[in-house]
Amino acid sequence: MYLNYFFQGIASIIISQNLKIFQNQWGASVSQVTLVVSAIGLGRLLTLNLAGWFSDRFSRKRTVLVGVTANVLFFAGIVFTNNHITAFLVALLAGVGNAFLDTSTYPIVVESFPSENDNSSLSVLNKAFISTGQFILPILIRWTLKNDLYFGWIFFICAFGLLLNLFILNRLSYPEKQAKLLSFDLDPVRTANRLHTSKLYIEGAALMIFSFVSVSLFNIFVFWIPSFSEKVLGISEADSLLFVSVYSICSFFSVFATSFVVKKRVNIPLLILICLFFTSLSLFYMIVWPSMLSITLASIFVGIFAAGGIWQLGLVVLLEFFPQNKGIVTSFYSFATAVSVMLTPYFTGLMVEYSIYWAFIYNLVLALIGLLAIYIVKIRYQRLFK
Repeated sequence: MYLNYFFQGIASIIISQNLKIFQNQWGASVSQVTLVVSAIGLGRLLTLNLAGWFSDRFSRKRTVLVGVTANVLFFAGIVFTNNHITAFLVALLAGVGNAFLDTSTYPIVVESFPSENDNSSLSVLNKAFISTGQFILPILIRWTLKNDLYFGWIFFICAFGLLLNLFILNRLSYPEKQAKLLSFDLDPVRTANRLHTSKLYIEGAALMIFSFVSVSLFNIFVFWIPSFSEKVLGISEADSLLFVSVYSICSFFSVFATSFVVKKRVNIPLLILICLFFTSLSLFYMIVWPSMLSITLASIFVGIFAAGGIWQLGLVVLLEFFPQNKGIVTSFYSFATAVSVMLTPYFTGLMVEYSIYWAFIYNLVLALIGLLAIYIVKIRYQRLFK
């Protein structure tokens, strides 16, 4: 099941990594191509609730199979589109696939291992597979560009790999019924030591803002760093893709480091604050003094500090604030993420038509907004818990 997320990681960036090719194929502007990327977020947003209902009603297995099938159709279909409108409709399938995989994979894992008190390692596997896909893809695309090969073969290999996985998944057994978790409290001691009542319009709203910001930070960076390095430093298209691989490998190792640090019972809001500070610093350095060094450092820092699991840490903090309403607040938190995935590519695409710098200035502003939001969360966290 986690192998699906290897291909999901590829699906999330494969259009942006072939930006110029799709511009020519569709006769589209940059903003029209980014509109197609936004369709992935829209597809997820529109079908997330349906997918959750389908998973509970018609079994986890069928939901997994629908998710994989949708991704197969995306990879195989997007190559043959000849305009951005048709491509927009096909890209919706990647969002549908993501929604159906999320609402089946996580429940299956939890139901398969009901005695696990700490499922962080299982979440780490998900993020690790996504990062691995995003690490390998730029290397493959660089190889096709260097050897003047047809760009579509990567899409077809992904579709074929998912078809093989679909066959395997169809033959596997799944939990026959929903299993009950042995413990729901993330930290019963800290929950018991609550001093005041959490307020949805203060720390709740601040963490919703952070949910939007945290996903936007690394999505904008991955999407536009190749174009930034090409236009500002004059690096070739093939070589510019390597910055995404640097980001991805740092993200991969950071996920495990974050999991290790959290198990040491650190102050999570403070940890997120530190991560956002270093992310902001690296973006500022890259924007003001663009160079091979600053772009490389930004790729490393964004991979480590912005894409290493701080979104998941924000959710952990949110559930500590609202332990009695886990389902509702988690849906709000995920909704903010889906809005980011839907809107960010298109809005930054409009900015890039004026200057590539505007996309990263916007990213820096978001990082600073996230810093302010998490600072508020940190103050409230200190007040509410001993």
